[in-house]
Amino acid sequence: YIPNALRIIRTLILISVVLLVLDAWGAFNLAAWYASESGRTIVGTLFSVAMILLLAIAVWLTLASLIEHKLNPGANHTIPSARAQTLLSLFRNALAIALLTMTVMIVLAEIGINIGPLIAGAGVLGLAIGFGAQKLVQDIITGIFIQVENAMNTGDVVTVGGITGTAERLSIRSVGIRDLSGTYHVVPFSSVDTVSNYMREFGNHLGEYNIAYRENIDEAIEQLQLAYEALKENTEHGHKLLAPLDVAGVTTLGDHGVTIRVIIKTTPGDQWGVGRAYNRLVKMHFDAAGIEIPFPHTTLYFGQDKNGSAAPANLRVMQQDFAIDGSPAGQPKPQGNTTDDRFDPRTAKVNPKPSDGSKGNAPFDAPNDPEE
Repeated sequence: YIPNALRIIRTLILISVVLLVLDAWGAFNLAAWYASESGRTIVGTLFSVAMILLLAIAVWLTLASLIEHKLNPGANHTIPSARAQTLLSLFRNALAIALLTMTVMIVLAEIGINIGPLIAGAGVLGLAIGFGAQKLVQDIITGIFIQVENAMNTGDVVTVGGITGTAERLSIRSVGIRDLSGTYHVVPFSSVDTVSNYMREFGNHLGEYNIAYRENIDEAIEQLQLAYEALKENTEHGHKLLAPLDVAGVTTLGDHGVTIRVIIKTTPGDQWGVGRAYNRLVKMHFDAAGIEIPFPHTTLYFGQDKNGSAAPANLRVMQQDFAIDGSPAGQPKPQGNTTDDRFDPRTAKVNPKPSDGSKGNAPFDAPNDPEE
């Protein structure tokens, strides 16, 4: 606003200099004009308008400076809370709109314009906007209540309108959320039924770990405790733990194993990082103790005969590579209508041993041998 103010001051100075020069040249009688009724009226009006503008600017500078002082870190480097930043920003915007509207109305009244019809027209326009933009009005009213109730602030991890992410921007009518994939969502407050905030007072990591039915449950719980003790000694996550490990016990006897539930209380917003670190330690401790974390198995049952014994399973495993045309790979293809003269061991005949005691040359007689 300083450049604009300097520009206005330069314009006023230029007008004053021009009037004084014209008065000195005799082209314009400045004293007579000021003594006239119109001169006094114009000068009085300009003076009143200038005082109104100066007063409005002084009020705005004072209140805006107080808001900026609250928003900026103090001498002891105390940073205001996210809720304070959001509310002060909204208050500054509302103050600017209200002060600008009042200043314009007073200036118009001072220069002789009847603002009564303007106010009545503004009321009718506001009523029309209220009917035509009910969603906008609902957005604003809901946004005010959300801010007053401190439901969420900038930087909180929330679920709003079915979208989970970090609240990056809060206005009086909508919230901007950045999800884990980096997508930025703008959610109007009129579509918000429930606000789930993960950054209030504390967070919980709810861990459920499956073990095989043959494993000892008490031993598994002991390993979970040891994993938690190792997590407490971790320099990155140990200071984020707020309470001892809460072992809820066995929660499910499932199809593939036994489920043990534990709850870790952490500082708000750290439950996900702590949970990942704890899962890693649980896997390491279970492996060291020989505790099996089950995975799905498939059991084939072939039924029973009348005597109660299971029938044998006859399996035939075949492995054959085929060419693109569907023929077995690595074998010659027949030409035309000729018969396939390839060697077939199933139809081969064994040559009898020669009477002279010699070993013979070929142990098999292949049918349709080309050399015969």
